[in-house]
Amino acid sequence: MSTTDLSATARRPALRLVASTLRPRGSGEGAPEWRRVAAAVLACTRELGRHLMQQRWGRVNEAMEERRELLVLMQRMYLDADGRRCLLSLEQATHESEIAIDTMTASLRRAQRS
Repeated sequence: MSTTDLSATARRPALRLVASTLRPRGSGEGAPEWRRVAAAVLACTRELGRHLMQQRWGRVNEAMEERRELLVLMQRMYLDADGRRCLLSLEQATHESEIAIDTMTASLRRAQRS
């Protein structure tokens, strides 16, 4: 009888885990992960502003790079409609601020040459 049980078990399809998290879906634990990343982008932008005011150009470059990395991380996340709108807004704001920073640093370089 044990041989028939083994053959019946051998014919069953094996279950495969495709994707999972340890948290139950809809656990209501607070903000989605993309909101935390968006908050980090905003914090990085505030830090960037402080470095600009103090004219700490090395720190400005570091903050800009960190902000870009956070945006790339957010692009790779699963985003709902709100998350996609947030990402688009953050990307546009980042692009505009980088243009302004480039203009500012270019004018500073021209002033230093004169």
